[in-house]
Amino acid sequence: MRSRLSGIRRLAAVSATVAVSLGTTALGTASAAEDAAAVYCAKGYVCLLPLLGSGVPVLVKEGDSAKYDPALTVAEVTNNTALPYCVSGDLSHGLSPGQTHSGTNQVRLVTPSFSGMCPS
Repeated sequence: MRSRLSGIRRLAAVSATVAVSLGTTALGTASAAEDAAAVYCAKGYVCLLPLLGSGVPVLVKEGDSAKYDPALTVAEVTNNTALPYCVSGDLSHGLSPGQTHSGTNQVRLVTPSFSGMCPS
């Protein structure tokens, strides 16, 4: 009876160790996926991350405007410039310097806002 009981304890300990290892691996994989989703945006650019494709952002140089026809479907827009920008599309919004906006959007126009105001 004693050897059977220690065998059960050993099996429980091994099972707990495997469960912890798998949990850590799953969390590590989720963290890696989040890191991969965060795309680097070079200083002096507005970066638009297309929803589908290679994961390479579309760049708009500081002070420039960009028009997309047809609209560019994006998952994220990051303003890594010193200027506020206006993003026009399905969800039009302002984008302050250093700000990132995440969420699917059909972008038609990206333009600097020298006044800090964006048309509705």
